[in-house]
Amino acid sequence: MTVGSVSSPLQERQKRLTQLIEQLLEESWTQSSLANAVGVDFSTVHRWLRGKTIPDVDSKNFRQLAKLSGGNTVTLQLYLDGEISLSEYRNGFEKETIAEVRDISKKSASDDIKREILAKIKALEPADILDVISSSAAFLANQV
Repeated sequence: MTVGSVSSPLQERQKRLTQLIEQLLEESWTQSSLANAVGVDFSTVHRWLRGKTIPDVDSKNFRQLAKLSGGNTVTLQLYLDGEISLSEYRNGFEKETIAEVRDISKKSASDDIKREILAKIKALEPADILDVISSSAAFLANQV
């Protein structure tokens, strides 16, 4: 595997957006009609299709694209992040399932943080580890 073959998360999001735009074009949309429906210039849709740009998740363009492609901002975000497939996005995704996907993502992030902290703790001297434990216990006592 070469260094150039590794995709960044942004590149993966752009690739998924391109796939969504291509599917819309196969369903009788044109780049011009899609641009008009979203409220952007033809060149913006062309850049999306070529994987050059992606709409900001907080933008009107993102909301409009989600609406006309059959989803909403939450499901479009899940699709672009690779947490659901294009068919799941386009065919509708139950709210309960979205919550489950988000819970899994949060748990995964939490597990990553725990692993990182434990790795750092293992690098400490025993006295420093005891200090971390004492500080953590005091923090938790104040949270109750």
